[in-house]
Amino acid sequence: MENSSKICPKVSVIVPCYNVREYVGECLKSLVNQTFSDIEIIVINDGSTDDTLNIISEFGDKDSRIKLINQENKGLSVARNSGIDCAAGKYITFVDSDDWVDNDFIEKLHSAIKAENADIASSSIIRYRKNFQKFRVHYTENKVFSSLEDKIEAANVPKCCYVWSKLYKTELVKNYKFRQGAYFEDVLWTPEILKNSGKMVTVPDVNYYYRVNKKSIVKKPSKKKIEDNYYAKKYMADFLRKNNLPLEKKCLNITKSVKYLFNLPVLKIKESRDFETWFLFNVIPVFKKKLKTPVIKQNTVLIWEPCLKNHSEVVPGYAKYFLDLGYHVSILLNPERYKERLFERFTKCNISYNKMSRKEIKEFFKRDNLDNVKCVLVTTGGKLCDKVNIEDCYKAFSPNADKEKLFFVFHDAKPAVDNGTWKDDIITLRALNYKDAQSVVINPHYFGEVKITPKNNVTNFITIGAIQGKKKNNDLIINAVKSLLDKRITDFKVTVVGKGHLKKLPPEIRPYIDIKGRLPFDKMYEEIEKADFILTSYETDNPNHIFYNTSGTSGNFQLVYGFLKPVVIIESFAPVNGFNDENSILYKDDTGYAAALEKGINMSAEGYKIMQEKLKEYQQKVYKQSLQNLEKLISKRGLNG
Repeated sequence: MENSSKICPKVSVIVPCYNVREYVGECLKSLVNQTFSDIEIIVINDGSTDDTLNIISEFGDKDSRIKLINQENKGLSVARNSGIDCAAGKYITFVDSDDWVDNDFIEKLHSAIKAENADIASSSIIRYRKNFQKFRVHYTENKVFSSLEDKIEAANVPKCCYVWSKLYKTELVKNYKFRQGAYFEDVLWTPEILKNSGKMVTVPDVNYYYRVNKKSIVKKPSKKKIEDNYYAKKYMADFLRKNNLPLEKKCLNITKSVKYLFNLPVLKIKESRDFETWFLFNVIPVFKKKLKTPVIKQNTVLIWEPCLKNHSEVVPGYAKYFLDLGYHVSILLNPERYKERLFERFTKCNISYNKMSRKEIKEFFKRDNLDNVKCVLVTTGGKLCDKVNIEDCYKAFSPNADKEKLFFVFHDAKPAVDNGTWKDDIITLRALNYKDAQSVVINPHYFGEVKITPKNNVTNFITIGAIQGKKKNNDLIINAVKSLLDKRITDFKVTVVGKGHLKKLPPEIRPYIDIKGRLPFDKMYEEIEKADFILTSYETDNPNHIFYNTSGTSGNFQLVYGFLKPVVIIESFAPVNGFNDENSILYKDDTGYAAALEKGINMSAEGYKIMQEKLKEYQQKVYKQSLQNLEKLISKRGLNG
């Protein structure tokens, strides 16, 4: 029997416990009676509501090697992670609280791992049922395995992805935490440990006893358990495939969901590669469909606009940045938005368009681990959460997906900033002007090949949006038109791209207002090219407008940059959006709005050209900085390899 007076034990044993009063005593007895005594037994009571804590305390009173962590119920993964965090031993082993081990379990594994200078030592596993036991894994000789394929086979993975029954070097385990809130967490953890370890040694004549506990949380059927089992099996299949390891056919046939009737499984939905099949009573196939997958080539970036009504105008601009960085861009677009010819002005380039419904897109992201893509850009992250709990955006994706690959654009930072959930690596269209919040500024103002047109003889002002609406003070435009007409200024018109009716306007101004209605993107681009100035009509004290000067921005500004159309804008809203009196027409307050339009009408063709040139200087500055910001973000996430 080995003893030690060292402060730090050689082996840390991690025992997570939750409502196991029937079994925890037998488990702890097998540990305190180990022939290898230089151990610490870290017992995590994960909010048990039975007598589990009292039993642990009784053992702790008798044996100072037992260290108790008492925490609220947070699940097995968090409990194990808590144990890993406070483990002081050179080696770590895990023992579940309803299992037990041979008395020489640690001694034999410790001797083997030291003798071979291995990272892992593994014992046999006996599955124990009442009145019956059977070897699940059985080692009859001491053998060392170095290759991943040999370690996988020796550990009997994927059949036995058990974290327990093994002794690990602590320095290896500290780098790999268990996924919180997931069932079947061993399946997600064990393959990575085997892959990133050196040698593994098998140890004969010593056993770990795995109790088949019908009360175990993973034995109770639930939607969460079925979902986590699906993700775990998906992960395992992807892991084996990615590492060129043998893959059994049944590993590819994965249960996705189960429909119950009176607690009986009636309909089982299984996924196999790119197909989904519905089985009645798990035997009779009644429906089969091919799962839609976007085009993925080498070096692919996926861009997804989840909003069905707004914001899609930013997608071409973001695509342009990735194209300029040498990526293949695959656009996930609702068929209806595709029909609106969003990319009509794009020339042939390294880009693919996937006409997929929102449901099809969401299904793809929930099932795919994104190993084959460089990253995913969601151009309206607010559609995936409540705009406050930004972490919820990740729930739209498979938990197996690397979070570092997921980029989110937010169009309004205020809710998250106000609630302290904002993150400085979120993408915004411009620098925030709100509570010193930071973001990654990437401004999407590219719409494809556009014509930069000179000033018209009849000055054409254009406004994008309904002639009535909460976000725009349309009375300002109407009153300005009246004022111009009162001064007998008639060589102008106002083009409205959006909803509205002439009959709602004063009769005298109707000839000067051209309402186009809602247009597809290609037609809207044509109208902007034919215009001279883009109109805004913001009020400094209007809560619906302040957004455009603080925590968000307007699509109008992207059109200004992209088409080099100077904007008419109130002075206080100009600086944060890059506007000044050299590249735009500014006015101090509402009383100066009509004069601002008159200034545009009276501007010479040469003066207009100079203003466009100044606007182009700012556009190029914005583009260059945005491209650099994207490159830095990709590098920071470790995705540029």
